[in-house]
Amino acid sequence: MKWRDEGTILRLSPLGEHGLIVTWSTAQHGIVRTAARNARKPGSDFTGRIDLFHHCEVLVSDAKRGDLHTLHAAELINARLPLRSNLQKLRLASYITRLLLATVESEDNSPEWNKLICGALDYVTETLPRAAILLHFEKRLAQLHGLHNHLIPPHNALLQHFQHLPAGRQELLEHLPQ
Repeated sequence: MKWRDEGTILRLSPLGEHGLIVTWSTAQHGIVRTAARNARKPGSDFTGRIDLFHHCEVLVSDAKRGDLHTLHAAELINARLPLRSNLQKLRLASYITRLLLATVESEDNSPEWNKLICGALDYVTETLPRAAILLHFEKRLAQLHGLHNHLIPPHNALLQHFQHLPAGRQELLEHLPQ
């Protein structure tokens, strides 16, 4: 069955010689993985549309088995280009994306995850990167997971529950202004 949705690209991985596995945060279907066959071939219909943090309207068909759906089309809505013009913005956007993916199950279709990551990426796109953005994101993520406790820093609550979080947090915080 085919479906349309809006989504933001959170991860790209190679698929064979010319394809990509694209991990999306979508408005209606949650975190989904799609196969974009021939996406890396010159002249592909996906050229210029599939890149990290791009927000697109997508046409997808359900996987016959497993969780790798087929991406048929992607129409670019917002490329979030300012993220590419500032290394600290890019590092912050990358870390919060990896943090979300480390704590949310694939196929979790709660719209709150999409609102959180899209809101955070849009905010990072439009403002100067600061440590407070990451700290706020961690707090909201802990709240949505039901882990927020005023006595424990949100990052520690997430770490206690999930046992492993993406590397690079401390280094990122050291390079971001407060």
